[in-house]
Amino acid sequence: MTKSTLAFILSLSVFFLIDADKSQAQTLVETLKEKAIAFDSPGDFDRMLDQIEDQKLVLMGEASHGTSEFYVWRAELSKRLIAEKGYNFIAVEGDWPALSRINKYVKHKPDAPESAEVAMDYIDRWPLWMWRNQEVKDLIVWLHDYNRDLSPEERVGFYGIDLYAKQAAMNDVVRFFEETDPESASRAERAYGCLSRFSDIGEYLQMVARTGDDCSTEMEEVLAMVRNSAAFDDSWQSFNAEHNAKLVINAEEHYRGNLRRDASSWNARASHFYLTAKRLLDFYGDNSKGIVWAHNTHIGDARATDMARQGAHNIGQLAREDLGIESVYAIGFGTYTGQVLAALQWEGRMETMNIPNARSGSWEAALESTGIDQFYLLLHDENLRNVLQSSIPHRAIGVTYNPEQEAGNYVNTDVPKRYDAFIFFRETGVLKAFD
Repeated sequence: MTKSTLAFILSLSVFFLIDADKSQAQTLVETLKEKAIAFDSPGDFDRMLDQIEDQKLVLMGEASHGTSEFYVWRAELSKRLIAEKGYNFIAVEGDWPALSRINKYVKHKPDAPESAEVAMDYIDRWPLWMWRNQEVKDLIVWLHDYNRDLSPEERVGFYGIDLYAKQAAMNDVVRFFEETDPESASRAERAYGCLSRFSDIGEYLQMVARTGDDCSTEMEEVLAMVRNSAAFDDSWQSFNAEHNAKLVINAEEHYRGNLRRDASSWNARASHFYLTAKRLLDFYGDNSKGIVWAHNTHIGDARATDMARQGAHNIGQLAREDLGIESVYAIGFGTYTGQVLAALQWEGRMETMNIPNARSGSWEAALESTGIDQFYLLLHDENLRNVLQSSIPHRAIGVTYNPEQEAGNYVNTDVPKRYDAFIFFRETGVLKAFD
């Protein structure tokens, strides 16, 4: 075979491969157009809500932490699930201690903050824009009004599933003992001093790396003290103290995991997310149902992404494994372009950043090709699943973000295995400032 003949055959092969790829892409876009369900109001989600009935957890994602549309429509869907389907609580990727104060306001507790504004003052940790915004305030006011005429046991709660507010959690555990057993309060404070004596977590990790010692034993001792307290019972006060003690244990494990070159740190936080949701289900009792708000990387099953090869799990995977896939409904959210609130670095200054058009060949680019500005897909559809059999790059924007370095913001995803439904906006805007 001559070189010219070989070159001709290779060129034909490339041509046919390119032509096949174009054909597959066109089939995908045509199917997306056919299956897309456009929406303008909450009532347009009837077909999605028809698929949600007795799932123990409905997981609602977001492609970024600073986008108004994601918050607004998660709130609208949550309201319908609460009012029409009897869901008992919303648990979000926020701090447990701060949101427990907001929960008091939402549930009309005797010692509740006097207004939504006062309740939201407890949100004081970076990134403030993530939960201290108008979209969240509107939801909190709605929950407060919805609960007004309900009995205490029927009232819908609002909670945080994250573990970063370790010092606030330690303070709340000590406060529990101050109100029930002052001697134990002093013991708990001394035990927590093992961790709180460090000015920042970096100092603590340097000590662990240098000496091999850590504070995990002391953290576990405080949890045992809570459980062995004469005041420990089935009340919310005891549940809250126990959960704060668990939070401190899991936070220490999460931070210490940064010393290892694996998924330990990520997994400790993801496991805490699920632990919190599961404990709330247990607290609300038989037939309880909850809604979780977190980033797509947390709520979409990790096994359907590159995360699995790295040994990382998330709340979407853990919930399906523990409760059963039929008991969990995961909804992803995404955008093609627009603006977002984020920071260039951890604890950095909040900025309004432009989101570049999604890259060619990505999930977001395929959705944009439909020409429909906002719509949702029900991913149980057999025809849709057939054209989405291969993995596709799917964008994720974190609380820290640099639009000029987009390459690392895409996660290869088997979309129908990751989510049960997906909500898309061609262009999105930033969260509104808190009034």
